[in-house]
Amino acid sequence: MEGDFETRTEHRLAEIWADVLKVDKIGRDQNFFNLGGDSLLATKVVLAARRLWKIDFTVQVLIDAPVLADLAERIDLWAHQDAGTPAPRN
Repeated sequence: MEGDFETRTEHRLAEIWADVLKVDKIGRDQNFFNLGGDSLLATKVVLAARRLWKIDFTVQVLIDAPVLADLAERIDLWAHQDAGTPAPRN
């Protein structure tokens, strides 16, 4: 990981991406598909994120928000919306 993450969600999502994409470094401004992601790998990311954050979203969300920081922001909004708490920062 490059370590320039603003939230724990960004860091955790980067870990998932690194595992799925088999890469060592992921930055918060990187695009999943530009790193070699495809629809099958996107499915793996979505399944891992669903398990980790207990949220329900589809591959289409990753397609619509392929940049790590953007997707992490959406995950934070969904994961904390029901709890009524602000998204955690580092």
